[in-house]
Amino acid sequence: MKTVRLTLRHDAETIHPMHRFVAESDAFESYRLVHGNFAGGDDNAFVFHVVGDPDIYEAALADTDRVDDYDLVRTGDRTFTVYVRDLPADVDTRLLETFTGGSLVVLPPLEYRSDWTVRFSVVGESADLQRALEGVPDGVEATVDRVGEYDGADAAVGALTARQREALRVAREAGYFAVPRSASVEDVAAELDCAPGTAAEHLRKAEATVMDALDL
Repeated sequence: MKTVRLTLRHDAETIHPMHRFVAESDAFESYRLVHGNFAGGDDNAFVFHVVGDPDIYEAALADTDRVDDYDLVRTGDRTFTVYVRDLPADVDTRLLETFTGGSLVVLPPLEYRSDWTVRFSVVGESADLQRALEGVPDGVEATVDRVGEYDGADAAVGALTARQREALRVAREAGYFAVPRSASVEDVAAELDCAPGTAAEHLRKAEATVMDALDL
C-alpha cells in the first residue's frame, strides 16, 4: 500500500473562511484537524486542536455562516479543542470525495497553515492515489511532498507541527540525540534562532507528541 504526503494550496475563492481567518491572524500558532466524519451529507463533523487565542477564534466562529454548530473546550491558556458541524462548500465536498474514494484513507492530522495550504497524508492503492491527484478541483493546487510504502510512520510524523519537525530535524543534525550527546539545547536554539527555553519547549512537546502517536 502506498502513502502520499500532500500539500494543497487554496486560492481566495476556495479557502475556508476559518482557515483564512486563522492564517491572517497573529493570534494562532497551530491549527490542525485531528478527527472527522467524512461520510458526507448536509454537514460534516470535525474536531480541531488549536494553539492560540480561544476568544478571538470563537468570535470568528460564531460570525461565519459556514458553521452550523460548535463546541469549544479550553485545554490550557492558549490551547483548545473545537468540535464543529461544518456546512461544506462545493469545493469541500469535491475534495472529500476525491481523497476518500475507493481504497483511500486520509491520515489525520490535517495541518492548516498560514500560507493557505493544508498538509496531510493519504494511504491507498496507486491507481486511486493517481486518480485523486488528477481530480483535484480548480482553485486548489496539489503538490506531492513525499511518496513511499506505508509503514505507519506518518502517524507520528504527521502529528507534529512544522516548527516541532524543524526543531527535531535541527537537533538530530546537530547531535542533540547522539550518544554521547554532542550538542546542547543552546546549540539547537542558535540554529532555530530562538531562546534556549523556547527550543527546549519545542523539543519537549515534539518528543511527547511522537511518543503519544506510537503504538507501543
